[in-house]
Amino acid sequence: MVEIKEMSREFTKVEKYLMTTAPDIEPLKNITDGESISVDGFIIFNDIKDNGDIQEIVSIITPDKKVYSGQSATFRQSLKDIESVMDGEKFSIVKISGKTKVGRDYINCTLDVSNL
Repeated sequence: MVEIKEMSREFTKVEKYLMTTAPDIEPLKNITDGESISVDGFIIFNDIKDNGDIQEIVSIITPDKKVYSGQSATFRQSLKDIESVMDGEKFSIVKISGKTKVGRDYINCTLDVSNL
């Protein structure tokens, strides 16, 4: 089950499907570092499993309807911060990643200033 928490804009039913339950969503962790993603909008939602587990997910849709999603709270917050600063203007992000001090992998994003 999907429970939408936040949307960057209004989405059509088809876009909501593509961003929440379509089987061909690309995991953000699989994207190469430095790759640019053109952001046409994003949804933050809870993915509620049959056993009751809840995962908060962010899904990004591009202008050509490609969808990327992930669970990273760091990535999600950075995306929200960028969207807030851009104030409705179109933008792209660059996926970055690294390791925490305790050795865990993480992903994040930054504004793609080369596409502005």
